[in-house]
Amino acid sequence: MARKNTPKAAPSKKVRAKRGAARTGRLVARPETSDYRAADTEQTLRVRAEIDAALENARRTREEIEGHIEQEWQNRSLPGASRR
Repeated sequence: MARKNTPKAAPSKKVRAKRGAARTGRLVARPETSDYRAADTEQTLRVRAEIDAALENARRTREEIEGHIEQEWQNRSLPGASRR
């Protein structure tokens, strides 16, 4: 069976721009990515600092809770011991 001759989809704007630039001898300017990378790095550092602060707060809270539990266990009277 022979293939039907169907129309192809129109090329995207990006492809048309590259083709037009190639025909006229111009270069297509790419967007500068260094600004995006700097912002991404800055955000990564900020988020990392927030996570570290939250972890430190959680550690401190855990130590306080463990200390409180330890103190309660030490102050607890043993069952069967006489109370005065």
